[in-house]
Amino acid sequence: MVDWSRPKSVRAPLIAIISVILVVGFSVTNLVSYYVSKTEIRASLANSELPLTSDNIYSEIQRDLLPPVFVSSVMATDTFVQGWLKKGELTPVEMTRYLDEIRRKYGFFTSFLVSERSRKYYHFSGISQVVSEDDSRDEWYFRVRSLDQSYEMNVDFNEEQGDALTIFINYRVVDETGELLAVTGVGLDVQSVSKIVDRYKDHFGRHVYFLDERGNILVRSEGATLTEANIASAAGISVISEEIMATEHGGFEYERDGEVLLLSTRNIPELKLRVLVEQSESDALEGIFQSTLTNLIVGLAVIMVTLLVVVVAVNRFHSRLEWMATRDSLTGLVNRGVFDASLERETKLLKRDPTPFSLILFDIDHFKRINDGLGHLNGDRILQAVAKVTSHSVRDSDLLCRWGGEEFVILVSDCDVDSAMARAETIRTSIEESAEIHRIGGAAVTVSLGVTEARVGDTPDDILARADKALYEAKEQGRNQACRA
Repeated sequence: MVDWSRPKSVRAPLIAIISVILVVGFSVTNLVSYYVSKTEIRASLANSELPLTSDNIYSEIQRDLLPPVFVSSVMATDTFVQGWLKKGELTPVEMTRYLDEIRRKYGFFTSFLVSERSRKYYHFSGISQVVSEDDSRDEWYFRVRSLDQSYEMNVDFNEEQGDALTIFINYRVVDETGELLAVTGVGLDVQSVSKIVDRYKDHFGRHVYFLDERGNILVRSEGATLTEANIASAAGISVISEEIMATEHGGFEYERDGEVLLLSTRNIPELKLRVLVEQSESDALEGIFQSTLTNLIVGLAVIMVTLLVVVVAVNRFHSRLEWMATRDSLTGLVNRGVFDASLERETKLLKRDPTPFSLILFDIDHFKRINDGLGHLNGDRILQAVAKVTSHSVRDSDLLCRWGGEEFVILVSDCDVDSAMARAETIRTSIEESAEIHRIGGAAVTVSLGVTEARVGDTPDDILARADKALYEAKEQGRNQACRA
């Protein structure tokens, strides 16, 4: 029997381990801080709690960037995108429509493509400009051209959408030889980062800032202590600003308006951003028990919500990826890659266990006439209906695949050629007599079938070649019949 069941996933135990680490680590940190002196609480805040908050924010940002990175990679390898570029960008409206569909389907802030050949910037709303080495705002494109990796993430102002601050995923589009064809990708509104900032401010009473590489404050929580545009010019923190910007991950303290402020910083190299988490010492030392208990409850809640979102997002995108990798998008049948692997496996098993299996290859008679007469949309509906009718005529152990165009192939396990011929005849009559197909096409639709049994020593190509020969024999003899080889 052919086995195409899904492989066991390691996602569940991995998520369970992460859950235990986060929950236990956060709980221990807060319980220890409750039983130590005020000095130890201050040290715990500076060395543990604030860095943990910055790590959680970092993890959330990484989680939010998984979907757009995946979608950008799909865009870069999309056969439509590569084919459209190679044909010379003859129909800009098609690319605009494609980018708009990506943006709307996945809820991104923007989507774009810049052609290496024409240097045109295609935006979901149209062609906005031509990038130039002389324009400093286009420096990002020429940087991405020379990347060794497939993509980069950066934060920049979105000129096409009112200079909104945007997190861009810039993905290189290359052909089979490795030559750069374009740079494509999507963008997220930085306001989504602001929501994370405000949540941590509300839950923990800590201010959160996001800085660029020059120390400019791009995002800050409501009511933040630092109101200046750059930390180098901000009172108190300016004296340690250079040290902060040179540190990958560390803790600091500074004094402002007579108050001691504790600070944790973490670099986010993927976005060329830095996150600062800040809390006043007086707030941290007030109400030791209540603060510890509140932090424990809120922290666990945040962790559980974050893990829930991660589970949902990973499962959703993993399932979608599996579907795209194994299924034909029109009919929902398994695709050629899955079929090839199954046929290869069955051919090898035949050498050890001579249990017969057969192949049925068939296509729709005069399908070009159907498309020409009824239109491609109805042609697609007939393909879907044929797939549906055929699915009801095969066993669960058989593998039905859309081979390409109007051709289908069935791997019939534990079945000799005589039984396969009977099965083929059942399929043929079911399709010819299908009321659903008749309603779509206005007349009966017929198929021609080629049947063959696998033989010990056959390669997959040998079996397919015989089935194909039998199919052509059925067509030469007048169609709407099954022949064996």
